[in-house]
Amino acid sequence: MNEKDYLKLIGQNITKVRKRKNLTLVQLGDICNIEKSNLIPIEKGRTNVTATTLLKIANALEVDVQDFFKF
Repeated sequence: MNEKDYLKLIGQNITKVRKRKNLTLVQLGDICNIEKSNLIPIEKGRTNVTATTLLKIANALEVDVQDFFKF
């Protein structure tokens, strides 16, 4: 798996969890104090997200960070 595909899968997992929790990008951003404009490229797999940002998102979604790495 190349880096681009890896980042896309992480982003897709974040999106799945967010939608399962019935949250919009704006709502998620408000909870974890991240701008919607910064969340979009994360969910699209266009940016190499930091570990601390993943932790903020996981905490906001009430899941473990490792849930984003299940392929």
